[in-house]
Amino acid sequence: MKFNQIRCFTKRGVELKVLPWNSQLPDPEPHDGLFISNGPGDPATLSATVEQLKSALQSAKTPIFGICLGHQLLSLAAGAKTEKMKFGNRGHNIPCTDLMSGRCYITSQNHGYAVVADSLPAPWKEFFVNANDGSNEGISHSELPFFSVQFHPESTPGPRDTEFLFDVFVDVVKRSAEQEKLAHVIMPGANKPRITAITNGDVSDRVNVQKCLVLGSGGLSIGQAGEFDYSGSQVTPFGIDADIGNQSVERRRYLYHLDQSEYRYHPNLERSCRQSLFPTRYPRICPKGHQTRTPRFNICYFWWSNSLECRCTIER
Repeated sequence: MKFNQIRCFTKRGVELKVLPWNSQLPDPEPHDGLFISNGPGDPATLSATVEQLKSALQSAKTPIFGICLGHQLLSLAAGAKTEKMKFGNRGHNIPCTDLMSGRCYITSQNHGYAVVADSLPAPWKEFFVNANDGSNEGISHSELPFFSVQFHPESTPGPRDTEFLFDVFVDVVKRSAEQEKLAHVIMPGANKPRITAITNGDVSDRVNVQKCLVLGSGGLSIGQAGEFDYSGSQVTPFGIDADIGNQSVERRRYLYHLDQSEYRYHPNLERSCRQSLFPTRYPRICPKGHQTRTPRFNICYFWWSNSLECRCTIER
């Protein structure tokens, strides 16, 4: 269990009792809520914990909240399946969409297994979905205050966009204790009809982007310019042409010489979208490229000196 999960509870006035992985559930000692923490490994191998969680779900005495491995174990206890991901989600800038409100949050993640959303039995539903690969990022019970998320709301140093989930859980625990019966979970912004990943684009207006301009910082030394490779690869699968300005024009493996002052990406034959590069170390080129390519929006990446100068020149 991560220490910051404990901090997120204690700073909200919650008294915690930390139990080992194979403890009896529900705990015979009086309590108002059950939290299932993160952990390592394949969730399918923790059958003892899953059986105890099944007992907790059947008794339905208190609200339940799970994070990361706790999310996967709760899903297994609910009757869903998990699978090994081809590429795990590891990073602190992964977008996840709340299917109750349609809002997207930036999250921190580190997992190689995922819950199979199609295996969730009723009345369980998807709660969050990964905006990059569409994998499941959370589940919730439609009638009882049971929910869990795959990402880390307590992540330190951040992002802390979803730390409010601790407030959501503590709130439903308090109301359930006061009413002496399980209360409904109240999620911020969940006043819209429940949406799905398919209809999310209809509920939340999206900008129809055809082209974009990415102004990057460049590598600190030759060969460390992977930043603009990553930036371009993130937009081209969505049908967006990327013009990427970067200081590091030494990447000869990807670049070919057009003239004395400008370099471009060689067209990637595996993609239908164009990626081109021009060096931000020559700011006078940037406005010219901006005018001829007319991107719909600009991304200033890292905001180093040359990128900032280019962006200011475009504004002028």
